[in-house]
Amino acid sequence: MQNKEWILYDENCGLCRRFKEALEKIPGTEKISMVSVHDENIYTSFPQLNKEECLKEPHFIDENLNIFKGKEAITQIIKRFPHAEKFSWLIESGMGQKAINLFNKVAQSFREELNKDCKGCNS
Repeated sequence: MQNKEWILYDENCGLCRRFKEALEKIPGTEKISMVSVHDENIYTSFPQLNKEECLKEPHFIDENLNIFKGKEAITQIIKRFPHAEKFSWLIESGMGQKAINLFNKVAQSFREELNKDCKGCNS
């Protein structure tokens, strides 16, 4: 594990792969390791992680080894990028939190639908 922060993503999910690819184009992302939830080494390095949970919602691990899940993971990821700084008021506001919750819920629902129709997915 080369970097001090990690984003876990499902490499078998087209939506997750596109999100990862989009993030990699943003300056500053090179400081964060993108790790597949299917990489068993992540569970050896972080035994407190649960693969089933990691498959269900986004996970982010910060430099202090704090694990964030779901909307908290999304909030932490957004805070890492200077270009998102001008939107920080939105993240911290009640309405912004509702937007993040909605985004997380819609993305999860969409991901579940994709996986349900995917012949190669086990989840």
